[in-house]
Amino acid sequence: MKTIPDVKKLSNLSKNLRNNPSGSIFIDMDAKRREVEQLLSDKRNIEKQIDQIQAECKHSKQVIKQVADGTSSTPRYVCESCGHLLGYLSPEQAKDFLEKS
Repeated sequence: MKTIPDVKKLSNLSKNLRNNPSGSIFIDMDAKRREVEQLLSDKRNIEKQIDQIQAECKHSKQVIKQVADGTSSTPRYVCESCGHLLGYLSPEQAKDFLEKS
């Protein structure tokens, strides 16, 4: 037994295709996905540039800064020029730093 397509559904589909030249009903989702993919690509490129700058830096001056570490922050040695994390403070140094700030 053959089924007859619902004429109203076909008419609505036809209108959607006319309004959307790409033929995709999910054009908004595709556009958002492409935008997110582009932003992620840009982010990776920026991170590579930062890594390159930090790798070439001499780290001639280090400072102590509070650095976010997951849900908390800890004082760390950081390069003043490029922001590269250089190391942790000893417990005594951390205590002194926290008392002064």
